Amino acid sequence: MIAIGFVTAYINGMHDGGTVVATSVTARIMAPRAAVVWSGICNFIGGVTLGTAVAYTVGADMIDADRILGAGERAACLFIIAAFLGSMAWNIVTWIVKLPSSASHSLMGSLVGCMVCACGAGAVHWNAFMIKVVAAMVLSPVLGFVFGWVLQKLEQRLLRRATMVWDRRIRILDIVTTMFVSLTHGSNDAQKVIGLTAIGICAARGTGLSMDLWLIIMMSAGIALGTMTGGFNMIGTLGRGIVKMNVDRSFTSHLSAAAVMEIANVLGLPVSSTQVLTGTVIGVGTEDRPRSVNWGILKNIAASWILMLPASGLMGYLVYFGLSRALL
Repeated sequence: MIAIGFVTAYINGMHDGGTVVATSVTARIMAPRAAVVWSGICNFIGGVTLGTAVAYTVGADMIDADRILGAGERAACLFIIAAFLGSMAWNIVTWIVKLPSSASHSLMGSLVGCMVCACGAGAVHWNAFMIKVVAAMVLSPVLGFVFGWVLQKLEQRLLRRATMVWDRRIRILDIVTTMFVSLTHGSNDAQKVIGLTAIGICAARGTGLSMDLWLIIMMSAGIALGTMTGGFNMIGTLGRGIVKMNVDRSFTSHLSAAAVMEIANVLGLPVSSTQVLTGTVIGVGTEDRPRSVNWGILKNIAASWILMLPASGLMGYLVYFGLSRALL
């Protein structure tokens, strides 16, 4: 179970890690290899140091974890494995087709699907799920869009007579904000895996839900390694496919995303860095001319977001159903 949690974290890094550095790479501020390596390092640091509020949201607020803990170690471990496998299936499909979906939200969908299959719909805390997952999923890219549009407008006004010196300064600031987004991404996404894995560990121990330091380090390392080794696949879609990226747009999109992600971390909301960054990229793109945005590719991205929770939920349901019939 712990091993499959690590693999899930690794796939999450492969799937979402490249989106964090996409605009910096396509704006030629950072080289691709250096970008994903530094992003991976920041993923690890953020996962270890930026708290566990999201982990407790996943482990305690989304579902009635006591039902899983009370079912015994074998049943609890099977439940966790099924949730991870259901999420992996959706992540691999969207990674192959280079579609900026959300690896972390697919885990939320798979978790709910498994819970419905295992204990019935009444075991899901639907109010918390709708507010902390669904509402946050919808509002976070909208907030990213607003932040991106406003900051891009403000930057253009402040720097309309700027010299080349400011171009170099903006490049440096973009690198700083890119790494900060990587910190918050590593924290938010690692915590989702940590919270789910902790349920199985606590069932084996017969104790209440807790987040051990070794588990935090391990899953943060999984996210980091995934980003370093597979983070290139999504760079083109987010960095070039939506809007033509330059230094100014890259900086404001990252500054906006960093603000939204940190708000989510503080509030314990399991949001998606991919969705937030997509929102900020659209915001900085429409500041000048709405026609500069490739609305065609956004239709595909929006479709994947709409399908994500029900598709991953169905996968989680089916995986748990099959494993429980075969092994329990």
